[in-house]
Amino acid sequence: MIRLVIVSLAAVLAFCEHGTASAATTGKAETLDCLTEMNEARAAAGLAGFEKAAKEGQVLPEYSTEERQIVASDLWNEICQNLVGEESKPKETLKLVGTPAHYLGEKNCEAAVEYWNEGFSLFKNEIPPAYTASSSRDVYNDKAVSFVALYSPKESPVASCAFVTCTTPGANATAPPAQPEDPDSGPSRSLQEESKITTAVMCLINPEALDPNEAPFTEDEWKKIVRALGSSGISPVTPSLTLGVILATFAYGLV
Repeated sequence: MIRLVIVSLAAVLAFCEHGTASAATTGKAETLDCLTEMNEARAAAGLAGFEKAAKEGQVLPEYSTEERQIVASDLWNEICQNLVGEESKPKETLKLVGTPAHYLGEKNCEAAVEYWNEGFSLFKNEIPPAYTASSSRDVYNDKAVSFVALYSPKESPVASCAFVTCTTPGANATAPPAQPEDPDSGPSRSLQEESKITTAVMCLINPEALDPNEAPFTEDEWKKIVRALGSSGISPVTPSLTLGVILATFAYGLV
């Protein structure tokens, strides 16, 4: 069962727009190979590279309406609704196994890895604490979880990545049918709004990077990660990043 912590800055922005009714966001995805970029970062820290995930439940499926254990069309709808801050009841998502890393942005694996690396600054050069019910919200936000997943020292690591496209219909999608215009009153005001497109790179990493009541790294593993990131010019503290932004959590905490 997945201990999936998908949190999103887009969700925070969406809370400001909840006053506008709209149809549910839908999602589609295509397979994306980010292993080269991810493994370059891991190799610098002395970690084994990710292999391509192959087991069902560990693989992020491309969009499909075929009936399988995981219905891909429903899965990406659930994930996209969470990414844009809509309420959704996870069903297909709960069939996944692993720890996610995600990046809201363009189809660019290098940019995704760079974003995940920025999660290092959230720990302020201190070894990440044990993953507990209390720390899951205070410490392990989306970027922190993505960072830990990228550098997970678990044996036989595998990863599956996808590029996700989420479409949120414009306001006209739920608007009542327009009334015929009165030729004497001039044109009526259009309710039509363009659909909003949100894209993201998402990777699912196994074995799960976060275990209840355990720190994700040993002292030795953490020192190697710190040295690797230091040599790449990443600062342990980034003033522009703040833990004061409370992000929405997609699915659940600890088992």
